[in-house]
Amino acid sequence: MFRSENFTDYYIDNDFAGGDFLKKILIDCLSGFFRTAVMENGEMVELIIEEKNKTFTVGSIYMGVVKKILPSQFAFVDIGDSMNTFLPITDSKEKNIFNYNEITEKNELKIKCGNEILVQVIKEGTEEKCPVVSSMITFSGKYIVLLFNDKGINISKKINDDSEREKLFLLGQKIISEYNDEFGIIMRTNCLDADELCIIDEAESLISEYNNIVKKGTYAKAPSEIYRAESETYKAVRDLLKSNSDEIIINDVYEYNNFVLKYSGVGKVIFYNDIVPMFDNFFAEKQVEKALHNKIWLKCGGFIKIDYTEACIVIDVNTGKHSGRSHRKTILKTNIEAAKEIAKQLRLKNLSGIIIIDFIDMQFSDDRKEVEDVFKDEIKRDRVGVTVVGMTELGLMQVTRKKVRQPISKMLTCKCPLCGGNGFIFNEYYIAEKIKNEISSIFAQTIYKRVIVEAGSNVIDILKGKNNEYRLIEEKFGGKIEFNIISVQKLDYYIRKI
Repeated sequence: MFRSENFTDYYIDNDFAGGDFLKKILIDCLSGFFRTAVMENGEMVELIIEEKNKTFTVGSIYMGVVKKILPSQFAFVDIGDSMNTFLPITDSKEKNIFNYNEITEKNELKIKCGNEILVQVIKEGTEEKCPVVSSMITFSGKYIVLLFNDKGINISKKINDDSEREKLFLLGQKIISEYNDEFGIIMRTNCLDADELCIIDEAESLISEYNNIVKKGTYAKAPSEIYRAESETYKAVRDLLKSNSDEIIINDVYEYNNFVLKYSGVGKVIFYNDIVPMFDNFFAEKQVEKALHNKIWLKCGGFIKIDYTEACIVIDVNTGKHSGRSHRKTILKTNIEAAKEIAKQLRLKNLSGIIIIDFIDMQFSDDRKEVEDVFKDEIKRDRVGVTVVGMTELGLMQVTRKKVRQPISKMLTCKCPLCGGNGFIFNEYYIAEKIKNEISSIFAQTIYKRVIVEAGSNVIDILKGKNNEYRLIEEKFGGKIEFNIISVQKLDYYIRKI
């Protein structure tokens, strides 16, 4: 077992002695959250933050009760703890809840309000939306995904070699034929480096697990949890751990023992008990804070700016300080660096939904294709599904990324109490005018003829004006205005009527 006495020496020898960098997965358990940082070449490329003992985990399965069915093809399903979930009802995706009527030649919904139904959480809930569930149960392993109540064999789009695709397709056929085609299968990218027996063993394990869940669901009282999925931390380790030289570094004894049991044969599991906080020792803490920045500088001197809107995320690319002899080469180099950085930021910040990337305008189609190819190549490392719709002549690239969990900005930040999330507050000139109007209203419509204004010095200076213009209000209404400078965090003010 690794101990802390020589931890610093060990870290420096591996990361700064000029040798090959190792992939490190840092798991910090010493708070109310699991913080998991995936480090590649000393740089954080993915950050997962999740509550301990989280109630609803993506992948968990429940025996729920249908509470309401809306005519707009949506249903609400109660899965326990007074939690209603959202079930989209479409015959193309939720085939399990439809029957084909030969007379009408249409698919008809077979569930009704009050029915019990086995569902799986496929998307986390947010403040505005409840969790999304599906009646099509899937089980994901390191190498394959089994699709129950579905058919067919699919190969990961990231596998381009035709001979490898054919080989994996035949293996998929072999697996499902042994079970009378009762399910579909997706062969994941990790299959490329895997032994055939490992893939078959995983399939058998997943099928056995599913059968146990169906058996348990038969006798369970709805609503209730049938199966608790692994946390996002365990899923990340499962997907990313590929080499015996990769390291999992964890600072909790209980979790350390769990990871040793599951992954000691794949990578190195190291227990961290140094007095220096783990994220500080690996220079990860500062990178967590930087991950929240919306402006990211590129090595060439350019930068990207990320803006969040209700409908989509917009990423703008700028040349910034970068200048070169050739205008075309300057733009192309900036866009290529930006494409690489944006692919990393999508993973790091966990950005999802519709994403519009505004690259710097490129006149030549060859340049646009080169930037697009670089971006497509970079997103292959993303565990979450990313689709590149294409790039327009104006340099706008349309991208979609699957929504699974909340972005880290939601996990680590809250709305600013000053601006309420708008990003702007009224300036001191507007506040000063507002105060003048309120004073005029008091003098004109009440019996009060004396007021004391308490505000910050910048607001009061504008109120007084260069030549004490506030006295015009006093003369107009026969009132008296007094000022008291106070210390306030924002442009607050108080008017006392006397």
